[in-house]
Amino acid sequence: MRLHDAGCEPEGRTSALIGMLERSSLFASVDRDILCSLLADADPLRLSNRQHLFYMGQQATHFYLVQSGTLTLYRPSYTGDNKVFRTVEQGDLLVETAMFLGQPEYPLSAQAATDAVVYRIPRNNLLQLCRENPDFSLAMLGGMAERISQSLNRIDLLTIGNAAQRLVMYLMDLYMQQRSAWLVLPVAQSLLARQLNITPETLSRQMSTFRRSGLIGDNHPEVVLLDIKGLCESVGLPPPNPQFERVSAAQRLGSSLFDCCNYASQVLGKR
Repeated sequence: MRLHDAGCEPEGRTSALIGMLERSSLFASVDRDILCSLLADADPLRLSNRQHLFYMGQQATHFYLVQSGTLTLYRPSYTGDNKVFRTVEQGDLLVETAMFLGQPEYPLSAQAATDAVVYRIPRNNLLQLCRENPDFSLAMLGGMAERISQSLNRIDLLTIGNAAQRLVMYLMDLYMQQRSAWLVLPVAQSLLARQLNITPETLSRQMSTFRRSGLIGDNHPEVVLLDIKGLCESVGLPPPNPQFERVSAAQRLGSSLFDCCNYASQVLGKR
């Protein structure tokens, strides 16, 4: 049976889940009936704090939509520590890109950072919709192409410059995304340090240096950019282009430096 033939009334629980997807830039223009078909067999899973949703290397038969709570995506490192790639929260899709592999495995481990509720969605729903609906397939491909471009920007960020420059480049990216000098950091500073490939102590010292110089202020969890031009010049970088509308999505890094397994983050809803 084709998914469209099964019938789908977007009411109650399904309607709320569709609303989450519609707030994303990826699915904003996708017909509600298609999103309803995608979620037709979704079932909820309740996770307690520190409980794993899946482990790296496990066979990937489902992807996930986070209804509530926060999860951390990580990989074990060669030193025995966990390398945290990003956190996901309400409205985020999780590991949907892995569904397109021939024999998909989860590329990361996912662990609840709080009590959480996620909806498990069968891989076959996604693949069947792509086969049946060219517009949906193009939307998915467009999202993947955007993430590839963003990944190149991240590689550039992490392989050039010193710690101070990487930090300022990240703050400028948030400034361009959020269109405000009052920045809300999407992750804790300890996680941000890992993503920028610097130690938490170095990040803390650098933020303190910027504060003492009058370049930034903070009101946790916000960081206030008091002197954008001066901040950039202090680390030898040019200030960003203030004409936000000219900055395409592919030129931005995204809310996290590591969105490799998720590109349907609720960007529109979180701004």
